[in-house]
Amino acid sequence: MWGEWRGRWASFVKRTSQLRKRPWLVNLGSLLRSIPFSPLDVNCLYFLEYLGVPAQNPALLRGPGTVRSGTLEDLKGLTKCQDRPRAFLHRFQAKDHCVVAEADGQIVAYQWFCDNPFYVEERYGYRIEVPPDTIYEYDVFILPSYRLGGIWFKFHCLYLKDLMERLQRRRIVGMVDYGNRMSMSTHLRFGFRVFRRVAVVKLLGKSFFFEKSFRGDERAMPAWMRPGPEPPARKAAAGSAVGPIHARDARESSTHASEA
Repeated sequence: MWGEWRGRWASFVKRTSQLRKRPWLVNLGSLLRSIPFSPLDVNCLYFLEYLGVPAQNPALLRGPGTVRSGTLEDLKGLTKCQDRPRAFLHRFQAKDHCVVAEADGQIVAYQWFCDNPFYVEERYGYRIEVPPDTIYEYDVFILPSYRLGGIWFKFHCLYLKDLMERLQRRRIVGMVDYGNRMSMSTHLRFGFRVFRRVAVVKLLGKSFFFEKSFRGDERAMPAWMRPGPEPPARKAAAGSAVGPIHARDARESSTHASEA
């Protein structure tokens, strides 16, 4: 009996510690979405842009997965990754572009791209304008056992590069949810820059949006991405070490620490 209670207490302490490390808005959103019928939801969407066509950097193309275009015939394989057949079918009907990665005889990852004049975000109904020189990227999913293996970079440096050259597009726009540190870090290190923040309140099925745009010369780093102050001893030991990689600088760097 004592061992059972001790196990429950250890699990509770671990869970509490994990929640304390997450941004408060992520915890609030999770709590609200756990309420039956989800009458209220809150979130914050960060829109990023990458100027130019991604380079085909060989250093980023190692790792598992063969990348190819996804088609309607891949609907079953996509559904095994995420059980959303109706959403996938709607995207194919809208002529959005799908890329998949195959490994061990199955689809292990996918991502979608839109070159239509606008895209309507599926959860909140937010309308995203897609200018004639732009590709909008959305909904990337990688099976857990294949994450951090370079598939995200293959999608961008191989498939997206070819797609942009064929469509004569020179700008990529993407979106990252509040608190998704891994995805935000990957985008920033790849060379993306935050240019708009949209706070969302969804009440009884109706969404309200509060937008803030950033000037081209502003470096908009989300507060939940900023590291805390370093101890004096660590600062002294760092000496003249290179500081954090910013969005503009990352385009010239071949070091990528994480992947969405």
